[in-house]
Amino acid sequence: MAQPSILVLEDDEIIRSLMVDVLEDFGAVVTSFPTADEGMIFLERASDPVDLIVSDIQMPGLLNGYDLSKVVAHRWPSLPVVLTSGNTAMASQLGGTVRFLPKPWSTEGLLDCVQSALVPGAPAP
Repeated sequence: MAQPSILVLEDDEIIRSLMVDVLEDFGAVVTSFPTADEGMIFLERASDPVDLIVSDIQMPGLLNGYDLSKVVAHRWPSLPVVLTSGNTAMASQLGGTVRFLPKPWSTEGLLDCVQSALVPGAPAP
């Protein structure tokens, strides 16, 4: 697989920076924003599609990660999404191509989840 393009949306600057570092070390081209609103603007304007979105669920702004995943499922149904949160109750509401990564996650857990999400047709757990 060519270098995957991953969009990271996380309002916590330290966690976002760690995610970007881990995913870039994995070989991905990473774009990141602190809100889902900015991520949605990027998706609508980007000339090159992304291969995966990794987003926190709870973020400031009009959209949270869960709302973003619903918009993505409607507009770009083949685009996989990984949602992450310390609130594991949210995981039961997810469906489709959305995977859930509970916080706190390990770098191995993040990479495992991302790698499985990038495999076309792989079922979400």
